[in-house]
Formats: sequence, C-alpha cells, structure tokens
Amino acid sequence: MLNTFKNEYLKLYRESKEQQWDNYFEGGNHDLGILDNKIYELVNKYSNKIEILDRESQVANLIIIREKVDRNQEVSKLRNYIDDLENYGADISEEIKKDDCRYRSVMANKMKKDVLQLMKIRNALAIENGYDSYPDLILETNGVDYKELNILLHNYLEKNLHKAIEIIKKYNITFENWFDDLDKIDRKNKDYDSNMLIEKLLNSSGFPRLMEKVEIKYVEDGFSGYATELEPNNMRMAVEPIKSLDSLRTLFHELGHVMNYGLNKEEGLFRILPFSLDESMAVIFEYIASVLLLNGEDKIRIQELMTLEYTRCAISAIYEFDLWKHPNRAEELFEYHYKKLGVEIKDTSIWALDSFRSIDPVYIHNYVMGASMAEGLIRYLKISYENDYES
Repeated sequence: MLNTFKNEYLKLYRESKEQQWDNYFEGGNHDLGILDNKIYELVNKYSNKIEILDRESQVANLIIIREKVDRNQEVSKLRNYIDDLENYGADISEEIKKDDCRYRSVMANKMKKDVLQLMKIRNALAIENGYDSYPDLILETNGVDYKELNILLHNYLEKNLHKAIEIIKKYNITFENWFDDLDKIDRKNKDYDSNMLIEKLLNSSGFPRLMEKVEIKYVEDGFSGYATELEPNNMRMAVEPIKSLDSLRTLFHELGHVMNYGLNKEEGLFRILPFSLDESMAVIFEYIASVLLLNGEDKIRIQELMTLEYTRCAISAIYEFDLWKHPNRAEELFEYHYKKLGVEIKDTSIWALDSFRSIDPVYIHNYVMGASMAEGLIRYLKISYENDYES
C-alpha cells in the first residue's frame, strides 16, 4: 500500500511542479486546481490506511495530513484565486496603478477579506485533523518545534535588530518603499557577469558540472527568484537579470536551492525536502557565496542587505504567529511588530498583500532559521581558522 501511494503521489507532485513552472515562466494556462483535487482525492483515499512501521511510512502519513488541508478544494480554489492578482486589479484606474503606494493599499484592501477567509478555512481544517491550529500542523509536519523556533526568532532579533536599524538610518530606507530602497545599499555602475559568477561559485564549491542539469531563465518585471526540481537531474531556476547586489543575493539563494537538489541522493518520498531544510540551506549558501566571491565594499554591503532582510523576516514570522491567534487585530499587530524597525508605518492594510500570509503561509521563518545557522557557521569558521576560512 505504501509503495502504491508513493508512486501515485510522486507522479502528481512532479506534474504539479511542471505546471507551476509552465504557468509562471512559459506562458502556460494550466488550471492548478485540477491537480490539487487529484492529490486531495489520493491522500483522502490513503488517510489512516498506511501503518507507521518505519521512517518512510511516517513521512507518507505526514504528507497525507498536510495535503488533506493544503489541497482541500476550498483552500485550493481560494489560494489560486488570490495568487492571480488580476482578479483584484481589473477595475483599478491607471492613475492609481502608477502610484505604487496607493496601488498596494487598494489591492490589499480588496484582498483582505479573501486572505482572512483562507486563514479561517485552513485553521478549521487543521483542527479537524487533530492539530491545535494551521501553524501547528505546518510546523509539526516539517519537523519544527514551535518553542525552539520562537526562541531562535527572538534571539536573531536581539542580535540583529539594532544593526538593521542603523542600516535603515544609514541609507534612509522607508517601509513603504522597502524593496526599492534596498537598491540604495548597492554601489552604482557595477556590472555583474552572472554566467562567470555561477561558474566561479560552482568551481570553488567543488560542483563544476552541476549546471549541466539546470535550466536558468532570466525574468524581468520585478520578479525575484524561483527554483524547483521537476525530477531528479532536471532542475529549473528563474531569477531577474543581475543588475544589483540584491539581485545577486537572489542568484546565490536560488543556486543554493539547486545545489541542495543536486546533492540530494535520496529516492521516493525522501526526495521531497522539508521546507525547513530546503529554505535554510538556500540562505546558508547565500552567506557562503558572498564570502567566496565578493571582496571589499561589495561584501560589506551584501552583508548589510542580508542583515536587513532577515531581520525583517524574523519580525514577519513573529507577526504571523500572532496574526493566526488574533486575525481580527491584523492591522494593530502589523504596526506593533514592524515599527520595531524604527520606521514609520503609514499604511497597516498592506499586510494582506504579502504572499506569505496567503500563498506561502507559515513559511517565512525558514529564512531566519537559515540566516541564524549561517551566521553561527561563519562565526565558527572565523574562530577556528581566522582569516584563512575565506580560502
């Protein structure tokens, strides 16, 4: 029974990855809800049927529990609706669209009702399946202990919040224009040869032929980054053209995902990496890559970027856990947590526009786990090898 489930699930899982890639980057128009429904039917068929005898059967049951919630028809339909921003922007005037702050505010207010409803449905389904809440389900099925995670998040803030505040002051970064303002940290008129950097990075890491198994797509229009494994030895990566230190950091991050997939020698269900491992390793690779490839001012500035971004992620994760407990206080809690950055929060409604509240919920903490481990690793290397650790 386990082998039958495993084979059927992996076939659908890989097909869903292919359709997502096709929709995002190849102009596809797949109805992802159809596959969601097939996976939902499959996991319901095997729910409480696979006896836990070893680690693989345990993993199968964890997958079944999570997918019973995430592939539920109500969840799938609403999540996919929210993921298509055209559903909310059709009647917004061109004048508003030209003003980023006004546009985000209008979009967030249109989306808020749906985001809250999606949270409500997920929470109810998690409780129905024996968990205290949806965050409890996600953490447990990914092997993360909430108490330990909470300590890690607060420890990261204690070590880095004051640094982030100083960086914000240094570059005059505002909350409303956060991602655009990150370019202020960059050095102007700096060209980055992405192919040369990838080759140099993989050679220095000991994996010179990895890119033979990877297709890279460069995407404009404000896109950040994406990496996926369609099947063993068939990996895809999408990043924006490398025009800044922040886009270079994204390249390092997505390469970290790809290297993680390439180094994974497991088979079957074990090939599906837990989110906590997948994302943490990508962040660790960001830090390692900046040490291996960058020098002088570039290294200092990309470290400032990482400190700033992962401090924001820590605040976002702590806010999210509070939000799940008190969704009716979304705006109040948003201001309470984010004002710790020492910035003015002019519009608290924009919480609903954040994809980590709807499309990728209970996920952003994984970045902070990676940053915390990376900083600990670099401290260890400095203590053990002093300046030689960089070589």
